[in-house]
This record gives sequence, C-alpha cells and structure tokens, in this order.
Amino acid sequence: MRSRIIPALLAFLASAGCAPPQYLQKGVQDGVQLAYRWNHPPGKPSELLLKLVNTTNQDKSVDLIIDLSYQGLTVETMELDTCIRAGRTMNGKLNGVYFIPTRLTTEQIKSGDAVAEMTRTIIAKSICP
Repeated sequence: MRSRIIPALLAFLASAGCAPPQYLQKGVQDGVQLAYRWNHPPGKPSELLLKLVNTTNQDKSVDLIIDLSYQGLTVETMELDTCIRAGRTMNGKLNGVYFIPTRLTTEQIKSGDAVAEMTRTIIAKSICP
C-alpha cells in the first residue's frame, strides 16, 4: 500500500508546482469581477493579463486605467475600453485583455517593486456589439 501512496503523492506535488500563477483579485464593481496576474514568457517581455467576469445578466461596458509603478513612482499608464457580455469571462491573451509594459523590464517586475493599480474603473450597463 505504501508503494502506491508515494508515487501518487509525488505526482500531486509535481502537478501543484506546475500550476499557472493565480490571478490577484482586485474586487467587484457593478457586478464585474476584476483581477490580474503577471506572465513572464521566456525570451519575451512580461505581460499583464487581466481577467474580467461579468456576474450579472446585463452586458457591461468596462473602462479601466491601470497605473504601473516602480519603487513608488508611476512609470506607465495603460487603458482598456471594452464590452463584456452578461455572464461571460474575458481572460488575458485569449480575449485580448492584456498589456505589455514598455518601461519596465521583467527583472523589475519580478523584483516585487513593480505594482499594477487600477486607478480608474468605470463600469456601466451597455449593449455589446
């Protein structure tokens, strides 16, 4: 029995270590959940992936301004203006809700001194095209 438990435990630990990074939840506004995470593809610039979840039964327009700060100073501002259908989720590169910073290196982002802050969030009822 012990010989079956050890391989199963090792397989579980290996798969848990390979899990993609989790999104950092930034809150819910007007029925839309907002979250982000950093992606660091090898040999390419880092990407700020957003996740938007519309938990309502109405389409919503989403207008975001995200400030990227490094060591307390804002170095870059990014804007997103999109529409998310009722009950839908928009994920990072899959749905085009991501940014590639031009003024921060991957090393600066990985250092923990870089912060992404949603400084303006406007969500309103809308009809998505």
